[in-house]
Amino acid sequence: MKKLVPLILLVLAVVFAAGCDLAGITVTSSTQPPAINSFGAGPPTIAAGESSTLSWSVVGATMVSIDQGIGNVALSGSRVVMPSATTVYTLTATNAAGISTTATAQVIVTGAPSPPTPAALPVVNSFTASPPSIIVGELATLSWNVSNATSVTIDHGVGTFASSGNALVSPAATTTYTLTATNAAGATVPATAQVIVTGAPSPAGEPDLVIQDISRSGDIISYTIKNQGDATAGLSTSTLFVDGVVAANDSVGSLAAGESKTETFTGYVYDCTLPGDAVEVQADTGGAVAEGSEANNSHSESWSCLILGPIRTLKLPDLVIEDIWLVHEITGDKIYYKIKNNGDGAAGATTSELYLFPCLGSCLPVATDSVASLAAGESRTEKFGSYNYTGAGWSVGVKVDTTGAAAEWDEDNNSLSKPEADL
Repeated sequence: MKKLVPLILLVLAVVFAAGCDLAGITVTSSTQPPAINSFGAGPPTIAAGESSTLSWSVVGATMVSIDQGIGNVALSGSRVVMPSATTVYTLTATNAAGISTTATAQVIVTGAPSPPTPAALPVVNSFTASPPSIIVGELATLSWNVSNATSVTIDHGVGTFASSGNALVSPAATTTYTLTATNAAGATVPATAQVIVTGAPSPAGEPDLVIQDISRSGDIISYTIKNQGDATAGLSTSTLFVDGVVAANDSVGSLAAGESKTETFTGYVYDCTLPGDAVEVQADTGGAVAEGSEANNSHSESWSCLILGPIRTLKLPDLVIEDIWLVHEITGDKIYYKIKNNGDGAAGATTSELYLFPCLGSCLPVATDSVASLAAGESRTEKFGSYNYTGAGWSVGVKVDTTGAAAEWDEDNNSLSKPEADL
């Protein structure tokens, strides 16, 4: 009987070592490391300020973590990242026995963030003083209308205001007020309005020329000049300055006391320089008229380029597809794409379509994606989430705004296609 004991022990050792079922107990090894089926970044290369999506799939792990401050994550999923420089992300999968497996994914960052487009800046639609010329002790009203701004301030202690409104001022001397419009990104755009202040009425028998207003119709600039003195003003010359540079001159006929007229800079074609211009008109250039006051001959305004007359408006969207790529997700292979609004106006909700090429006859979309509104200059990563890509040797194309919901500057740049090898 004693000889059978070692034999029985040997049989039991073989059974347990083989991981067989004995009396309902299954014995398995815990030395198998976790398996990382996939870990990648899409797109792998971005410009500074853009985003990439990390995607991963792991089995056989009790804990999964990603460095660079991301921390613990689920066994499978995705995470949007926006590194400021080229970054290698390391995923670590650990099982119950403490055995770990790692994988890396790199996001290459190139260039610097694109500067804001003019449309992304605040827009000062108007900033005026009325009347533009007052006598000491009188009041003038500053009025303004601003778009795409989170704050509006006016210097000389006037204050901070909403995007549109007015404020009373009574400067003791001729004053140029500067309005500063700031958007959510901290970008600022200034505009100025001048209030001309005169003392007592001009001495009897002397003219006094002032510019009351500057206006434009398309590319033609006009202005209103007044003789607010007590005597006739003889022939004079008015000068137009654009951004401090002489742009044109205009000969003005005689003006009786109290008379005003609207003049035009004939022969000069105005072309605004983005994002806007400082425009000034000066009366009596050269001092041909002996006036009661020589200190109130000019008037200046700040003009935005976003609206140039009734026929040209830059506030239109322009949707483009910047890139297409493939991401291996746990639920299947998904087609991602990056859409951007290159225009100067917001684009409402649109629909994108996915195509596979070549195709017979008229190509039909294999999937669609609803895209939410995009502000001017905004870009976003989208995917055809309900479609699993199984193509082999195909070219993939994405077209945005297929229903024509957005009225764009350019309707011919809405699509992009790439061969499968480049996805």
